[in-house]
Formats: sequence, C-alpha cells, structure tokens
Amino acid sequence: MNPKILVMNITKDINKFIALNAFLIIALSFVFISGQYDKKELILLISLGGAISVLANLLIAKILKRKMEKIIHNSFEKVENQLYFDELTSVYNRTAGINRLIEEMARIKRNKQHLSIAMVDIDNFKSINDNFGHLVGDRILNHVALQIKNFLRATDVVSRYGGEEFLIILPDTDEIKALMALERVRENIAKKPVKAGSEKIFITVSVGITEIDTNDNLTEAIHRADMALYQAKRSGKNKIELASKNINAGFKLS
Repeated sequence: MNPKILVMNITKDINKFIALNAFLIIALSFVFISGQYDKKELILLISLGGAISVLANLLIAKILKRKMEKIIHNSFEKVENQLYFDELTSVYNRTAGINRLIEEMARIKRNKQHLSIAMVDIDNFKSINDNFGHLVGDRILNHVALQIKNFLRATDVVSRYGGEEFLIILPDTDEIKALMALERVRENIAKKPVKAGSEKIFITVSVGITEIDTNDNLTEAIHRADMALYQAKRSGKNKIELASKNINAGFKLS
C-alpha cells in the first residue's frame, strides 16, 4: 500500500478514536450537569465512564492492530511476488529460477537422484511482435507459460529466463523422461493457436534438454541446455534436442 494512503487510513482511525472519547466525555459532563447525585452515584458514574472509555480504547486498538497486520501481510506478499515471480507470466523470474536450480543441484549431490533441465524458446517471436504488436506478444508469452505449467508436474519448476525463453527444472527426472514430458508440452503448444482479432497465430517452441550430473556446475548445465536449444533452432525449429551425445537427438513426433 502507498505510504500516504496508509498514513491517511491510520489518521482516520485515530480521529474516530478521539471523537468517540470526546463524545463520552461530553455525554458524561451533560449527565453530571443535568442531575443531582450523591457522592456514591458520582463515583459510580465516573467509574462507568472510565470503564466505557477503556473498552472503547481497547476496541479501537484491536481494530488498528488487525488493520496493520493485514496491511503488513499484503505488503510482504506484494514484495515477495516482485522478488520471485515474473510480472507478466506469473511464473518464477530468472533469479528465482536460478536459485531453485542451485537448490536442486545441491539436493542431487546429497541424494544421488536424477535432475534434468530444459530451455524452451518461442520460435519466430520477434516476427510475431513486429507483425502483431507487443500486446499480442505478451498474450503469447502468457499462453506459452500457462501451457508449460499445465502439462508438467506440480514439482517441476517453470521460470522466465529472459525474453521469450523459459527455464524448466525437472526434479527426479532423467533425460529420456524429460524428453517425453517436454514433447507433450511442445506438441500441445503447436496445436493451440492464439487469436489476434480475426486471425489465429500458430505458435511453436524449440527445446534443449540436458541431464545434470552431480559433478556439474550451474554454468556448465545451463550452457549445455542452451547449446541443445541452439541446435534445435538451427535444425528446423519446433523440435527438441538433447545435449547428451550418446542419445540420438532431434526428437519430434510426426
């Protein structure tokens, strides 16, 4: 929340608190002036007024506390979203994606499990932006991010690596299983066009996959996936290439 709005809201609540106390004081003063009371009755009225004032103060304090807690919670949530998530696609941003990859690489060193990553790039994205405009380009980025998420597991990590490129982290997944999972993604994206006015824009993606070894470092792993992606682009696009040399790359279902 904007600091000025926050101050204005708190000021309004404090003014309500002051007005309520002033009302109680005026009301009690009116009672004192308009009536004849003995000492015991006056003490009782003063005690009653004090009790009401204390209760009013406690009530206002509780309301202010809850409001502040809600504002702080919402502020932290907003900051967290800005730190970890891409504003356009709502998937992890590059920094968060890299951090998750570092965590997963540390985990496979401890547990000796499989881990694969994939680089997914939208084919001919610059031409789409040039021909249809950036608003349509943004819709396509959103569409592709959503399709990737929908066809992967909840445990898989999707992040926007930069521009039209996405980094996918697939825990407990060897290269062949990653290939099968990303082929479902590639095939589904190719089947679902995005509407732009009266036109349908058919989208394809190219993918580079590598399995990460316990001896790999971050730079090496990402470089291998990038090189596999480059090979997929160079050899025709709308396909998947594996970084592994002992597996026949260039996988594409007909």
